[in-house]
Amino acid sequence: MICLAVTLIARPGAEDRAAECFRKLTEHSRTEAGCIMYQFHRSTDDPRKFFVYEQYVDEAALQAHNNSSHYAHYVRGEFPTLVESADLVKYVPI
Repeated sequence: MICLAVTLIARPGAEDRAAECFRKLTEHSRTEAGCIMYQFHRSTDDPRKFFVYEQYVDEAALQAHNNSSHYAHYVRGEFPTLVESADLVKYVPI
């Protein structure tokens, strides 16, 4: 299993558009065969701060996600205009 923990900061004024983009990406990502968990969260203290927790059955499933058309559309296409920063950490179970 592969886990990703990603903290994202939306650009000022783009918080709600980012949240909608994240919701759409979540809908698509959850339909992927190798996706176990895909859940975005929004900070209760900072409306610009988001966190996504992802789990995939293996590295191939993660690569399939990264190569998907919805990933290209949202992450490569829309994120640059909506997201100021992203901190991604990959984990494996122990």
